[in-house]
Amino acid sequence: MKKSITLLLIGIISMGLFSFLKKEKKVETNTNSAILGMVLLEEPNAFDLKGTVNELRTKWKLNVDDHDADNKAAVLVIGDYNIAIANIPAAIPEGEVESTAKYNYFWKNGVEESSKHKGHIVLSIMNAGKNAVYENLLYSKIASAVMNNSKSLGIYIGGRTLVIKKDFYQANVEMMSEEDLPLYNWIYFGLRNENGKQSVYTYGLADFGKQEMEIVESDNSIEELNEMMFNLVHYVIAYNVVLKDGETIGISAEQKLKISESKGKFLDGKTLKIKY
Repeated sequence: MKKSITLLLIGIISMGLFSFLKKEKKVETNTNSAILGMVLLEEPNAFDLKGTVNELRTKWKLNVDDHDADNKAAVLVIGDYNIAIANIPAAIPEGEVESTAKYNYFWKNGVEESSKHKGHIVLSIMNAGKNAVYENLLYSKIASAVMNNSKSLGIYIGGRTLVIKKDFYQANVEMMSEEDLPLYNWIYFGLRNENGKQSVYTYGLADFGKQEMEIVESDNSIEELNEMMFNLVHYVIAYNVVLKDGETIGISAEQKLKISESKGKFLDGKTLKIKY
């Protein structure tokens, strides 16, 4: 069983599932049936599964069935979920990580530092798709435990254009709850400055069954746009809100920002434009 899981995950990687997804990717709003990422390792095979499982049990109070597991490959059962872990003693090929890391403004020198990884751990909740918030909280706990019990640099979630430094990821996990979601671990917030105008867009909302959002060519600062989009995304995900064309939204009772649906500026397909 463990060997077949390892081969399956290696096959997924070789098919390019984690290829960097630029504007050409079609935006969809269906929740994925799996959550998939890779923990970047400083050294090959630098992973302690026993320590990982112990942390999940003691820190997060999770009931973990690890009967089919070792440091090379594991299938953990937590509640109704099957979690696959495969320890791959090689770097992720073709510069995938580095080409994505250059877009992460939270990781200074991210391209250089992430390029030093010499192995990776493929980590997947294979049968997700029932409760996106719970599943992503669970994934964050598992990824955090894996990073704490390995010589890790960070994590790569290519399907959401994320390469996140370990310390940043862990800080978000330590503060997370159902009321305080670690969105920077889940969603990419793209920032653009063009011709004196600022824009921000999301990448990853589709995994929560929501439509991606954009604020385009605003006079507000990048910091203000990022904060506004973060608050809007948190509201939409935490309260399972569906925004619609023609409605308004705001972060106060007085604020009414117009919502319109149109062709994406930074993403292919239609997105929701927030006028701000």
